[in-house]
Amino acid sequence: MSSHDVLPLSAEKCAQGYGIFPYVILRLNGGVYMQFPVHFYEEKNPEKPGLRVRVDSLANEKLNFSSLFNVVRQFHQQINPVEAKALKMCLVLAPYAAYFFEDNAFTFSDEIPEGGNLIDSNYMVLALNSAHFVTD
Repeated sequence: MSSHDVLPLSAEKCAQGYGIFPYVILRLNGGVYMQFPVHFYEEKNPEKPGLRVRVDSLANEKLNFSSLFNVVRQFHQQINPVEAKALKMCLVLAPYAAYFFEDNAFTFSDEIPEGGNLIDSNYMVLALNSAHFVTD
């Protein structure tokens, strides 16, 4: 934990998938981010919060990556009604690898969202002024 961390992710939230790569971040407004863990599964849908990506094999990362992008694209359509201003969304894969989704396209970036107020989809605080991922 760095000296600027106010409230890092708890072990309980990490067990639910928060702070574990990959995850999706929505920017609600300046300094407020909502995180959605991503869970890959083969047969049984995990009973955890976030996005679920069904795959044929957990070992085939290339196919899983393609499925992941499809799920994120569908999620973006679900949360952004056509008439509303679209929320900024980012698929975070690693500390220096992310894909921002804008104008129906993914754009790679080596900078990921960080800091501010991180909340879950129930608007419960996950972390304050801390990394959005587990650093240990």
